Amino acid sequence: MTDTPFFSIIIPTRNRGQELENCLNAIEQQSFTDYEVLVLDDGSEQLIREQHRQRQEKYDNRFKWLEINNAGALGSGPSIVRNIGIEKANGQYIAFCDDDDCWHREDYLAVAAEALQKANAQAYFSGMQIKNEQDKIVIARQMNTVSEIALKYGKMLIDGVYSLSPEQILCYPDYAHLNITIVSKDLLQQIGGFWPHTRFAEDVDLFVRVCDKAQGILFRPEICATHFAPEKRKTTSVTNQMSLQDKRLLEVSVYQHLLLCCNSKSAIDYARQSLAITEKMLTEELVADKQVKKARIFSVSALSAWPSVKWAVYSLVLWLRF
Repeated sequence: MTDTPFFSIIIPTRNRGQELENCLNAIEQQSFTDYEVLVLDDGSEQLIREQHRQRQEKYDNRFKWLEINNAGALGSGPSIVRNIGIEKANGQYIAFCDDDDCWHREDYLAVAAEALQKANAQAYFSGMQIKNEQDKIVIARQMNTVSEIALKYGKMLIDGVYSLSPEQILCYPDYAHLNITIVSKDLLQQIGGFWPHTRFAEDVDLFVRVCDKAQGILFRPEICATHFAPEKRKTTSVTNQMSLQDKRLLEVSVYQHLLLCCNSKSAIDYARQSLAITEKMLTEELVADKQVKKARIFSVSALSAWPSVKWAVYSLVLWLRF
């Protein structure tokens, strides 16, 4: 590995054991070797940290371990920790992987490096599957619509990798999970990295802002990574400790953030549609909970974000009948 590797791989972690080791082992199996790995420990318990220190001995000097907060401290959250990783990264491109997920194609980095060098592109995404707690596939392909567009309309750059426009890749509700996201460090610095004010939907926020600004977007439809549904580890997942309403409100803030930050029509439309759908879900959930006065407010907000005759009628009935 050189002092300036092609890839820096950022892995935030907190209180993970075997899952993290599985993730690192999959990275170690990559056929492309010009990378560094930054494992950023966000306040794991002392016992876990001691295990990590023993675990480090299994890996070579490409793998670096950084303790961000004191053992057992309240974590800074995934956005802030990843931003620390971006700042410390030496690579030309930044790749991400969650500590409880994995890449399962050994050519993931090799294909990405070849395509990125050929196109001099700033963003690269690929396909991913999602499995449940029984290790069974529940979603065979996360970005199904984008994959169909790439195969039908995309310009093939190298075998299996396509060049897409922002309009082609920003197809709601498709988005790229961080496990299948590679972005140039220059672009990440230009857009300010992750939005530090959210602990939920930070991957959607980054994906849209990257596609809004990137010079060159590449997509490989091949399934290269596996995301394990958070329900598999309810006791350790921050996401699962949030209420449904908290998640909705954080999503609303993320889409409002995108409306403020983005400039391209495709990115703004993606944010508008996402905001409207989330506020519609909030409306319907509040109606079911007999909180109609609150539901009316969100119904109007959803209508404003993405107008439709059907929702206008629903909102009018909501205001007149209740």
